[in-house]
Amino acid sequence: MNDGYRILEKELLDDFLTMVQIDSHSRDERAMADWLTEELRSLGCTVEEDDAGEKVGGNAGNLRVTLKGNTGAPPLLFSSHMDTVKPGEGIKPVIEDGVVRSSGDTILAADDKSGLAVILQLVRLANAQPDVPRPDLEFSIHICEEIGLLGAKHVDTSGFRATAGFVLDDEIVDRVCVASPGAVRLTYRITGKASHAGLAPEKGINAIMVAADALSRMKIGRIDEESTANVGVIEGGTAANVVTENVSIKAEARSHNVDKLRRQVEHMNACFEEACAEWRKKTGSDLPSWEHEEEEDYHPVKFTLDDYPVKLTIAAGKELGWNMGTFVSGGGTDGSVLTHAGIPCVVLGVGMKDIHSTSEHIAVEDLNKAARLCAAIVTAHANGKVK
Repeated sequence: MNDGYRILEKELLDDFLTMVQIDSHSRDERAMADWLTEELRSLGCTVEEDDAGEKVGGNAGNLRVTLKGNTGAPPLLFSSHMDTVKPGEGIKPVIEDGVVRSSGDTILAADDKSGLAVILQLVRLANAQPDVPRPDLEFSIHICEEIGLLGAKHVDTSGFRATAGFVLDDEIVDRVCVASPGAVRLTYRITGKASHAGLAPEKGINAIMVAADALSRMKIGRIDEESTANVGVIEGGTAANVVTENVSIKAEARSHNVDKLRRQVEHMNACFEEACAEWRKKTGSDLPSWEHEEEEDYHPVKFTLDDYPVKLTIAAGKELGWNMGTFVSGGGTDGSVLTHAGIPCVVLGVGMKDIHSTSEHIAVEDLNKAARLCAAIVTAHANGKVK
């Protein structure tokens, strides 16, 4: 693009390599937040930190960042998250054949410090090439994404003026996410009756067996093309010689269709009720019993090709000579939360691969491509090329 930014490849890579070496597990993002705050303020941004950390038991909050533009175009929002999964302490990045990896004992933290590096690149470009048209840029940088999108759920979106946003937290650079599911988190508790497993097993009601009965009735895994369900954690029991009295089960259901999501949750609940009712009839008592908690984790999101964030992304890719694709995600993101809160946000890739593993890596050229795409989005919007 003749009127666009020229990516600062060295600074982009240097920022990424610096940030992956700053430890920032979920709820322990203080060092990362401090480094970003100092760096962004030195580049002319205003930076405010909210109290999300106090609300979720962490030591740092979300950052709300603003960089003034040079046109009258409406602001754009870009977002990424600071936290990483384990093992993520003492990361030592290694570059081999144009690919950045960890030394092998840790993750790399490209999820999502590649997104943070692209955000920093947009700010550095604005400083280094001030005549390139840009709107006001707003950045929402979050804590605790990896443990349930907790940071995003505590963002006060009234502090932003953007009406379109881009969450930099996927793998493939030349595509845009147009849909993601809603999800419900479920916790079930079954109460049976304890007794000595060797002396009087018939006096007990084994909550593990009741749970197994309930789960054997349940549809889990891939339910249909729009829906999934999973049982992820089962906890209970005190000793091998004690008939188990209490069992706790953590599960989830997801769907792109709100009605299907509700039906799946009701089906899962019914499995516990039916199993417990049959056991009560068999034992002739008021046990076993069950109770549960439901938490709406995030809402389904669906964009069309006519929605502005999608149109803008595809147009920016075309400016770069790319054939941008679209995809439907099976997971929730900070974009799901921000969109439901009133800022339509699509999810873009930044090149990370094999995330959440010690094999995690990112090609330097993919990181450069992600920065080019975001820079092209900024200038296409500022120039009014997309309506």
